[in-house]
Amino acid sequence: MTQEISSTATKESQFQIPWAGLGTALAWSVSAIFIRAGLAEMASPVVGVAIGLTVNVLIYGILVLLRRKNWRDKPIPAYALRWQIVAAVFVSIATWARWVALETVSIAVVSAIERLSVPIVIVLSLFMLDQTHERINWRVWVGGLLIVSGALVLTFA
Repeated sequence: MTQEISSTATKESQFQIPWAGLGTALAWSVSAIFIRAGLAEMASPVVGVAIGLTVNVLIYGILVLLRRKNWRDKPIPAYALRWQIVAAVFVSIATWARWVALETVSIAVVSAIERLSVPIVIVLSLFMLDQTHERINWRVWVGGLLIVSGALVLTFA
């Protein structure tokens, strides 16, 4: 038990490259270019959202089928299901709003404004998440401030 705890502490204190996070940032940023290109020929961004979400459902459905042994015997707790449904509603609204914004203003402005979500995440995580994993400290606040400052500079440039 002690060895397990010290091993975990050592891993947490070492810098680890957040590959999944970097992949998310890359995919999310590149998607804006493709969305903008596709919207040039569409009558409404809602059609684009519908196409995008249909493709998402198909991809996630395949992933769930491929990884079903990881979750098959584990029931989903009701509280976890409620949080996931609330998150899905907000993601749906954000996705729709992003597509509408990408149709009307520059990609740089949309991307910059999206970064304004950082302080909201920081504040909400203080109240809603376990601080042993999130560790909101001065570095997080400074990083968030830099992100917001950059977003404002890009938005009003």
